[in-house]
Amino acid sequence: MNIQLDRKPALLLVDDQPTNLHALAAILKADYDLSFATSGEAALQLAENELPDLVLLDVILPGISGIEVLRVLRANQKTANIPVILVTAASSEQNEINGLDLGADDYLTKPVQAQILLARVRNILLKKRAEMQSRLALHVFEHSGEALLICGRDHRLLQVNPAFTRLTGYSQDEVRGKAPTFLAIQGERDEDLLEMWQQLQQSNMWRNEIWNRRKDGSAFPALLSISKMQDARGEVDFYIASLVDISEQKATEEEIRRIAHHDALTGLPNRLHLNIHLTQVLPLARRHNHSVALMFIDLDRFKVINDTLGHDIGDELLVEVAKRLRACVRESDLVARLGGDEFVVVLPEVHGKAAIQVITDKILHCLSSVYHLDEHQVHSSPSIGISLYPQDGQDAETVLKNADCAMYHAKALGRNNAQYFDAVDLQAR
Repeated sequence: MNIQLDRKPALLLVDDQPTNLHALAAILKADYDLSFATSGEAALQLAENELPDLVLLDVILPGISGIEVLRVLRANQKTANIPVILVTAASSEQNEINGLDLGADDYLTKPVQAQILLARVRNILLKKRAEMQSRLALHVFEHSGEALLICGRDHRLLQVNPAFTRLTGYSQDEVRGKAPTFLAIQGERDEDLLEMWQQLQQSNMWRNEIWNRRKDGSAFPALLSISKMQDARGEVDFYIASLVDISEQKATEEEIRRIAHHDALTGLPNRLHLNIHLTQVLPLARRHNHSVALMFIDLDRFKVINDTLGHDIGDELLVEVAKRLRACVRESDLVARLGGDEFVVVLPEVHGKAAIQVITDKILHCLSSVYHLDEHQVHSSPSIGISLYPQDGQDAETVLKNADCAMYHAKALGRNNAQYFDAVDLQAR
C-alpha cells in the first residue's frame, strides 16, 4: 500500500458477479481508481502486482474463497498491510469472526449502501494514511543523522533517538524524565535557557547556537532547534528538538578567521588584526588612565639580504625575527607583521618609559644577534620607532603613523636604535 496525496487512491474490487462489480464501481469511480478481479487467484495476482490502497473482497468466490485470499494477502510481506473490507451476501457471524481474526479491516453485508460504503472506505484509508505517516515519522526519528529529542509539556525528556546517543553518550533510559538542561555547561546560560522557554510560549520555533557537555565531560558547540506540537486548542503536547554538532563548522570558521587575521609566512597577527586590537586596547587605556606604547620595527639591511641571498633566506629571516620578537615581549603584548620587513609591537599597559626601555633593549639585543639561516650567517638589526597613546595621538591611525615617523628618525641616526616620537617632534620644532 502506498497512499500518496497527489493521486486518487487505488481500489481493487473482487467479486465473481459482474453486476456486483458494476454496482460497486458506480459508487466508487468518482473518487477512486478502480481495478477488478472475478476470482481469488486473479485478486492475489493483481494485489501483488499493483499494490492497491484497499481491497473490497467478496467472501464467496469460486475456487479460493475470500477468507483464503485474505489469509494469503496477510502472509505475503508485500501485501500484508493492504486494508481489506470483506463483503458478502450472507450474514454469517462466523465468516465475520474469521475475517476479522485474519486481519480484515471491516465487514459489509450486501446489498451495500452507497453512503456507508463511501464512509467505510474513506475512514479506513484515512486511518491507514495516518498509520503510514506515523511509521514514516518513526523511521525518520530512528534513522535521522541529527540528534532528536522529544519533551513533554513539563519540559521533561520523553524520547531521544540513536543519533542523540551517538552524539552525547547518553542512552534513552539515562535521560528519560530529565530536563534537557542537564546537558548544559554548568552555570553558563541559565538566563538564556529561561529566555528560550519564554520565547517558545510566544512562537512556534526557537533556534540558537549553544554549548553542551557529553557524558564523558567533553564540551561541543551545537545548533539547537526547538518547535512545539500543539493540540486543536493550541495547548502544547510536545516539544521536538534537534541538536546538530557544529564543531567542524566552528573549526572551519575559526580557521578562516585565523587566516584573515594572521600573516601566512610568520603566523603573526596582520594589519587587520592589529587595527582591531588597537580599537580595543586604546579605549581601555583611556578608561583606566594609563598609556599604550606602540613600537614600529623595520629590519636594517633586509633588502640587501633579500637581493643577495634570495627570497627564501629573506623569508627564513622574517620567520626567525617573528620568533625572537615573541620571545621578547609579555603574554599580554601583541606582535604583528604589517608586511615586508615591518613589524609592530603593542604594549597595552605601560607606566613610564623605564618599563618600555626594558623591552626595547631586549628587542635590540635579540634582533641584532647573528642569524644562522641555511648555512649562512646573516647580520641584521632593528630600527625602532616608539609612540605613546594618548600622548602622541588620540586614535590608532595617528599613533601608528607617529611610530612609523619615529622609526625613520632611528634609521637616520644610524640604525640599530630606538627613538620616541616626542623626541622627533621636539627636534622638528
